[in-house]
Parts: sequence; C-alpha cells; structure tokens
Amino acid sequence: MPECFRPDCWTEAFGNKNLFKWMVSSEGRRGEYSAYYRIGAEWVDDERALVVAPKVGMEEIDWPAMLMRCFDTEEGCADGLGKIYDIDFAMPPIRDATLQSILTPLLVVHFVGIVRRIVNRGLKRDYVQQEGDLSRVRGRIGFLQNFRRNIIIGRADRVFCRYSELSVNTCENRLIKRALLFAERIVDRMLDQGQRSAVMLQGRLNGCLAAFAEVDDRVELWEVRRHKRNKLYREYEEAVKLAKMILRRYDNSIDRASAEEHVIPAFWIDMSLLYEHYVLGALRKAYGPKIIYQANVTTGKPDFLYADEERPLILDTKYKLGYGAGKFDMEDIRQLAGYARDRKVLKLLGIQEAEEQNSAIVPCVIIYPEVRGVDVKFDGSHSPIDQVQLEVAPIGELVGFYRMGFPLPVLSVGVTDGLRRGAGNFYVSGEADSYDSQTCADLERLAGLNLSDDQGALFGKSWSKKEAKA
Repeated sequence: MPECFRPDCWTEAFGNKNLFKWMVSSEGRRGEYSAYYRIGAEWVDDERALVVAPKVGMEEIDWPAMLMRCFDTEEGCADGLGKIYDIDFAMPPIRDATLQSILTPLLVVHFVGIVRRIVNRGLKRDYVQQEGDLSRVRGRIGFLQNFRRNIIIGRADRVFCRYSELSVNTCENRLIKRALLFAERIVDRMLDQGQRSAVMLQGRLNGCLAAFAEVDDRVELWEVRRHKRNKLYREYEEAVKLAKMILRRYDNSIDRASAEEHVIPAFWIDMSLLYEHYVLGALRKAYGPKIIYQANVTTGKPDFLYADEERPLILDTKYKLGYGAGKFDMEDIRQLAGYARDRKVLKLLGIQEAEEQNSAIVPCVIIYPEVRGVDVKFDGSHSPIDQVQLEVAPIGELVGFYRMGFPLPVLSVGVTDGLRRGAGNFYVSGEADSYDSQTCADLERLAGLNLSDDQGALFGKSWSKKEAKA
C-alpha cells in the first residue's frame, strides 16, 4: 500500500458516500478504499461521477426476472425490496447508460409488484368532489354556473351542482394510473429489446391497468403532496412514492418513457440483499412454512433455516463468486458455525432437548450465485441438500459445511449489446472488492491530496454538476 494511504490522508469529502468507504486496519497503520456489495452511480465531487458496474461475468443478468421472483414472498414487498435500493433525485443526473438497463426495470417491477397487492386487496375509495349538470339537486347548487349554463339558454330541466361521491377516482389512484401508463411504454421497449421476462411483466401490468379502468390519469404531482397514511391501505404509501419516482425519472413526459435516455439519477442497489431475496422467493415457493427467514437469535440473524424433522439445515446466501471456484471465506464459516451452536436456532429447527442440542451437528449450506449455470429449481418434496440436480459440494476439509450454486437468470444473447459509458465518469467493475492502488490514488486526488499526475490516468474529460444542471 503506498505511503499516501496512511489513515491521516482521510478527508470528510468521502464521509457520506454510498458506493465506497475508507477502511482502516485494526492497528490503525494502513487504510484503503473498499466497496460495498453495491452497484450504482453517485457524484464523488463537483466534477466526477463514480459508476460501479456489476461483477465481471454478470452483465447478462435478467434483472426483471430476478426482481419479480422477490415478490413471491411477503418479505420481498414494501418492507423488503424498498431497502434494497435508493434513488437520489435531489442530485443532478449522471450522463451514463451503462446502468440504464438495471435502474428502469428495477423501478417498474417494484412498482407493478406493489400495485398488484393493491389490486388484490381492492382499490382505495374516498369521497371525491364532482360537479356537473344534473336532473335533480345533489349537494350544493353552483348558482353562478347554473345561471350561465342553464337558465340563460332556457334549460330549466337541469341544475349545476357540486357534490361529493364515493369513488375510486382519487388523486392517489390517478397518480398510480398515470405511472402505470409510463410503465407500459417502458415494458414495450423491453419487449422490443427481446427480454423474455418482459412478457410476464407485461401480463402483470395489463392486469393492473384493467383494475384501474375507471380511474383517470389526469393528475399533478402537487395534488398528492399531502398523502394521508392509512393502516388499511399501507401499500399505497410505497406505491405513491414509486409512482412519483417514475414520473420524475421521465420529467412527467410520457414520450420520454418511450425513448432511450442517456442520463440516470444517482442511485445504489444492494446486490447482496437482492440476491438474498431472490433465493428466498425460490425457497419459499418450494418449501413454504418450512423456511424460516431472518430469525432473531443470539448469534445474529441467519438468512434461512430449513425446519425439517428428518434433516434440518442452516442456509446462508453469500454474493461471492469465489465459492464457485472452491474458495471460501473463513469469516463466513465462523458465522455459520455460530448459528449451528445457537440453542435458539436448534429449537427453531425442532431440536428441543438439551442433550440432543449438545450432540447435534446441523449441516450448514452456503448458497452462492452462478451465471449460466445449471437450471436449478428447488423441489418441495426433497431437502435442498438432497436434490440430484443440485451440485452440492463440501467446503474444503470442513465437516458439515457445503456450498450450493444457485444460478441467476440471464438475458437472451444480444440484449446486452451496445451498452454505452458516459465520458468523464469513473468506472469500477465489481462491487465488493477493495480498490487497487491506482483506484485509491484517483479517489484521493479527488479529495484534494497532492499526488503525481499519472495517478489520475483513469479520468477523461469531466462532466460536471454545473453542466448537468444546465
């Protein structure tokens, strides 16, 4: 590690970033810039933007298919998927199209998933102000409008009234309907690009639009600024939030939703948590209540407990490709070993007696991602570790520790062609590795440190925030 990376080189410039952090060793003698398990784009300073792309070899992930799987579970809806990513519309947009194919489907799939839950429970009804010419008096008479529209022309059979009517045509529903129309244009573009999962997404979207057939799409964002929370319709808060994001994403212009955009807002996605919910959707669909998710025990919160009388399991997802090559992280092993010796975990797995707990050896399985691997599907009639189609392998010389590759959905060939990178942005491929010395040098140069000129070679002509605002 170069001398310039000593801990006192740290500045407050990078204190609140979402895509990287400054890590100092326990001895306090050295530090390095380290990434989270996140992809996305954010401004590093007024001149440079940082774009963290997916890991090498994961450029062909079918994001809509992965996200739709998350909605197969209760945990993957508003309370879960809403924590996986965040978008900052307050910052200027970043001129880049590399992550365009990720951000747009993310918003649309999340939004459609929330709206489907609203449709299943029934649309919210409220009293809406109406006005018009009626054959009998209803509500209050608008005397001035009635005189102009009816009395002057001799229409004594009509009267202009203002009244309240219980209807689904509320401002929240109108906002959701307009965002659904935007989503329809986006899905049509995905279909034109040949994305197979867009067919299923289109079917779900059409079902939502059919449920909103009696709702208008004429609405302004200021009409729903004062959205009132309702415990009976708790999904509406998340749906309204996502609808505003979609409308702001395309500047409330439906024509922009049909066109290619070369700018993206600052955002981040937690890939580790997204993969965790993706696997949860597959496990919960196959094994139902046998899967216990994120149980609060003494040693932490294990991802999954497979509560089966014959062969209980402890399963944990790790978004690390190294497990596919036979490598393993000792910290992960220690984490699962702690779960396997936690009495609360053993009780949840059906091991109640103290003597049995003292001698119990519960197998621990680490589930890692694979790209273009075997098409694995969990079979509810068999244990996850006993299925023939799964390649379950022991981890090194460890007893009771196994690794299992669960593949990610991939796009058709050619769909990912033509991804463009914006000039002046700083790119990192792979979201969970420590940055090398060259990368660290560039980041420190942005923080105002005195470094040599050749340490900034990764940067081209900048695209500043001032240009973004213009």
